[in-house]
Amino acid sequence: ILKTFFRRVDVLNLNSLPREGPVIVIGNHANQFVDAMNLIATCPRSISFLIAKKSYDRRIIGDAAKMIGAVPVLRPQDVAFKATGKIIRFEVDEESGTCWAIGEGTTFTTSKKGEYNVKKGGKLRAIKGWEGDLVIAADPESDTKLQMQPFKQGTPSVPEGGCEYKILPKIDQKKVFGEVNRLLANNGTVGMFPEGGSHDQGHLLPLKAGVTIMALGSAAEGTPVLLVPVGLVYFHAHRFRSKAVVQYGEPFPCPPRLVEKYKEDSRGACGELLEIITNKLRDVTVNTPDYKTNKIYETVRRLYQPDQIKQLSGKEYMGYSKKFTVGFERIKETEAAKKLMEEISEYLEMLKTMKIKDKELRLVYRARKEYGSEFMVSMFGYAHLLRCLLTMPLSFPGLFLNTPIMALSRRYALKQQVRALAASKVKVGAYDVVASERGFRADILSIYIVCVAVAAEWAIKDEKGGFYGCLKWGIPLLVFLFLPYFSYYSILLFDVWYFSWKKFRACWRRNNKDFKRMAERRVELQGVVRKFVEMRIKEKTFVG
Repeated sequence: ILKTFFRRVDVLNLNSLPREGPVIVIGNHANQFVDAMNLIATCPRSISFLIAKKSYDRRIIGDAAKMIGAVPVLRPQDVAFKATGKIIRFEVDEESGTCWAIGEGTTFTTSKKGEYNVKKGGKLRAIKGWEGDLVIAADPESDTKLQMQPFKQGTPSVPEGGCEYKILPKIDQKKVFGEVNRLLANNGTVGMFPEGGSHDQGHLLPLKAGVTIMALGSAAEGTPVLLVPVGLVYFHAHRFRSKAVVQYGEPFPCPPRLVEKYKEDSRGACGELLEIITNKLRDVTVNTPDYKTNKIYETVRRLYQPDQIKQLSGKEYMGYSKKFTVGFERIKETEAAKKLMEEISEYLEMLKTMKIKDKELRLVYRARKEYGSEFMVSMFGYAHLLRCLLTMPLSFPGLFLNTPIMALSRRYALKQQVRALAASKVKVGAYDVVASERGFRADILSIYIVCVAVAAEWAIKDEKGGFYGCLKWGIPLLVFLFLPYFSYYSILLFDVWYFSWKKFRACWRRNNKDFKRMAERRVELQGVVRKFVEMRIKEKTFVG
């Protein structure tokens, strides 16, 4: 499945993973079910994942989760319920510092959904109002006044007329913690994504404390558990035939000091370990504030990249990306950095307006340097046109077979994307659900088509014996065995056709007025970027 969806998956530092003993594998969560699939495919150990009970109860996905021994976790957001009334304001007692939520028409003491009600440890979430979830500090004693934990970012503002809200109930996870401790005590491997839910933010979300409770709880019982951070980095995670990098970090134990502290002050110990885990995950991931900034950093990286390097390996990509994201985050408020980012932003806007890609400009620039003359660059382009013409008839039958599957799965995935975006407060475009849903539906449709093809062959009645009688058995068997391989290899042929066409198209467009103008601008910017980065390396702002 992964080989079909991704054109390339690079696995880095796999040797750091312990081959025995209890291990917790911790990953960032940028691509829904695909994240778990990448860990299963690359990790030599059998992993028991923590999975949302909402997903665990789904058909097929849940069946697969049960087969690999996943542990279901009921999340507060999955049983959240809209409560009566509105929150009209928040108050802070100046003397005691106690924080309160004041309601109108609310029934804090009696609001409930099934077995879940309003109590200490639960959260308030605005439907349209303040940002973030607010933690309830004590069980309600009044229907219109609810004590809250101190507000971390000032007193939340409430729209005029009040704000409708949801209750995220406190969930007792003792059963889950017990099951994890049992797996680790038996030298098992537990996989989890401590961000809590999948997202497409481009950076780590605040981690949930559950991973620290499990790690420190097991360590306190004498289990020598090791934690292994894993970075899952995607080049356009939602796109078919994109690339990915899976980077394993160095394993580390729970510090003995925190294990002892956990016995007396569990909250403090968990907080300190959570900070360590966050930093370890940052070391194996690429974190940018938003999509636009990420686009700028990627362009700077491409402009700085040595001309002789045709394509970066996964290790080189991670090295360059970490250098630029970490380096720019340190100096982004300086005048020099602001000026460079403005120039890159303008350059990207011009490319977008002219419908030209930076990769096309780089391809033509490299071809000119390598071949030395315009005639040879033309020959380079025509050679790729010839490859297109040769591979087209070979890839067309598979394209005919796969196009309905891809179209239907894409249509379904886009519907799920809209639903996921409406239901989430952390997703930017809900692109993280697209790959999982497309792959999930495409697999079902592919199996269905194979079965239909076999059934169609089987339905052909042939009363003749001998060779013709054997065909009735043989053809369905051959279809069942070889149709998936035919489909897969036709996709590989389509890759050859597609990328050859892109190279020919870039060479064909190189004499276009706009293309020439942007090519000249790219050369200018390349000089500016390289000079800027070399200066920062000398200043030790960037790691050289």
